[in-house]
Amino acid sequence: MTDSGKRGWRPTRTQKIVAVLVVLIGWTLLANQWADKGCGLPQGYSLVVQHGTPDRTEGCEDEPTGPTYTDQYYG
Repeated sequence: MTDSGKRGWRPTRTQKIVAVLVVLIGWTLLANQWADKGCGLPQGYSLVVQHGTPDRTEGCEDEPTGPTYTDQYYG
């Protein structure tokens, strides 16, 4: 048996690039849900990691330092 037969299936470079792009597009779509709730897009990326998708009561309120996360959002 050759070395390549022992290792099993490995994704190609193209498959890895496509997988990363799909993950980034999905992450952006989720971050846009936070942007619709008053948060900035960069803040939305971190909120996706911290809280997932926003509930009806989650969003961002304008503060002097910029939009701030709140779990009592009614906008």
